[in-house]
Amino acid sequence: MSAIIGSAGAHAREKQEESLERGKFRTKGLKEGEDDVRVFFREPHNVRGRDRLLCFVGEHTRYPFCVMYNDDKWNMEKRFSDFAELDKQLDEIYKGDSKVQLPEFPPKKMFGSLSPSLIVERKESLEQYMKALAKDPEILKCRVLREFIETPDVCSPEQHKEFDFGRR
Repeated sequence: MSAIIGSAGAHAREKQEESLERGKFRTKGLKEGEDDVRVFFREPHNVRGRDRLLCFVGEHTRYPFCVMYNDDKWNMEKRFSDFAELDKQLDEIYKGDSKVQLPEFPPKKMFGSLSPSLIVERKESLEQYMKALAKDPEILKCRVLREFIETPDVCSPEQHKEFDFGRR
């Protein structure tokens, strides 16, 4: 009995995915092979935990954001250093490519990274940066970016961590 339900559920998912794909191109006016990706940031928050390099307890800021990919959406959180690593990898990939102009990445500060005004400034800069990346069809094809935002073609939806943005 459960095998019948399981196969029926898989069949329903396949039908739903097909209809989502058809609807994507019809309702959003996208061409075949194009993706609609949008990024929206939420309020950042500080987290206390082990430092990555020095192995002592410290505090860092996490930047939560929502990714909308075609007809799907999920929540994510990343540290500033995660975004900096993404930028570094994209710089390496597109170094010398005159067709691709990467957006400016916000500068790293050595001190005061937990300052409320710097956190707000960084959130706004990171949101502009990510939105600019998502608007460029050439950069959007890049596997490094797609892995960073965990698009379904490189990450199964079951792997998405659900973050609770209702804190505070």
